[in-house]
Amino acid sequence: MSLVNDLLRDLDARRAAPGEWPLRDALQSVNEEAAARRDKIEVLRRGSIWFGAVMLLAIMVGLMIGRVVNGDPESPFATPAQAPAAVSQPAPVTPPVVAAAAAPLPQLLDVLPQNDGQRLVLQLLLDSSVAYQRTEENGAVSLFLPGVQLRGEAHQGRVQGAGRSLSWRVEARGAGVQVLLVGLGDQLQVHDRLEAAGDRWLLWLEVPLQNAPAANAGALDEFPAASSAVAAEPELPDWSTRPVPAANSQAPVSAAAPVRPQPIAAAPTGPPQVQITSHQPDALSQARQALLEQNYPRAIAQLEALHQRQASNSEIARLLAQAYLANGQPAQLLSWVPAQLQASPRDSELRMLLARAQLQTGAMPAAVATLQQNSPPLATDPGYHALLAASYQQTQQWQPSAALYQQLVNLRPSQATWQLGLAIALEQLERPSEAAKHYSLALEGQGLDASSRSFAAERATALKESL
Repeated sequence: MSLVNDLLRDLDARRAAPGEWPLRDALQSVNEEAAARRDKIEVLRRGSIWFGAVMLLAIMVGLMIGRVVNGDPESPFATPAQAPAAVSQPAPVTPPVVAAAAAPLPQLLDVLPQNDGQRLVLQLLLDSSVAYQRTEENGAVSLFLPGVQLRGEAHQGRVQGAGRSLSWRVEARGAGVQVLLVGLGDQLQVHDRLEAAGDRWLLWLEVPLQNAPAANAGALDEFPAASSAVAAEPELPDWSTRPVPAANSQAPVSAAAPVRPQPIAAAPTGPPQVQITSHQPDALSQARQALLEQNYPRAIAQLEALHQRQASNSEIARLLAQAYLANGQPAQLLSWVPAQLQASPRDSELRMLLARAQLQTGAMPAAVATLQQNSPPLATDPGYHALLAASYQQTQQWQPSAALYQQLVNLRPSQATWQLGLAIALEQLERPSEAAKHYSLALEGQGLDASSRSFAAERATALKESL
């Protein structure tokens, strides 16, 4: 612009004539300050455009870099390995797997043998319902309880009389417990059943001894498993020492479906044959099943019908008495059991059921009198005498209760309930030091529930502090 102004000034100075400079008439004077401002604004505008373009480019580059780092498949810079992972749905977060605590194995808590001269009864006290497999061969019966642990040492014993010999053994074998009964002389018949007993279960094994006179039936000797066998004990069959068959070879007998016993020939010829018995449901088995299911009205109806047809069957009478007690009907039991006992005065199990019904109805002295009649030897039926000792305490007869409990703990010191009963009787007899000792022994034994254990611990502490 300044060059144009200089030309105009030069023309004026030379006073050129019109038409001397053809462009003179078309040139205008320019405001230099305004032009300078316009130039500055133009520079600022162009600078702003460039700055905005650079910032936009920087933002776009930053977004691309962020997508590449985060594995975004839409980014043009994403690698082929990243794209599929991003297209798929995000994998759900799997919580850490916590190993479940292994369920405790069922336990065989105790074995209580009874022998009244007419039958041998083995009561196996279990902490839960179990399945078992029964095997019979040549005068021997074996029951295997898979997955059951035997608490304490093995148990065994023998009954002899009138030319007969019966040996039994309960021991741990492999991954379970085996119950073996071996008899000589006559055919061996074993009746087995599993039934609930409060929060525990009882596996009953009953061997009739009717062919052996009661006077010569002999006492049942119980001795540790390490003791040597007596000479008259029958030899065990070969199959009793074989390994337990695999679980898939034979399905175990369900606890809800007890096995019906079958007689075995006394002296078979030829190679030994092993027989796995199967359950054949009959009226008595259905009644047992109803008892297991705690359907007491149905069990009572079935057993009453059976009892009417077979009034002399002691097993039906015992089951019916158990059903009456479990259903809270002791009055029905009291109405007919005394007459049943007159016909079978040595039926200790039925006598115990009568005593329990009398205890439930509050007839404590009558229960004591019932148990005192025709009581079996303590060594053959300790459970009977334990109920008598407890009944003595119900009538506050502390001295005979303590004496009887003392005989029981001498027979089996590990039985915690007997130790607790002795401790209570001794405390009532004002013998605190002895009572504290037996409270402590009860805590070391087996068979106490949580409330009884808590009571024993409190009394042991209190008595020791008072000494």
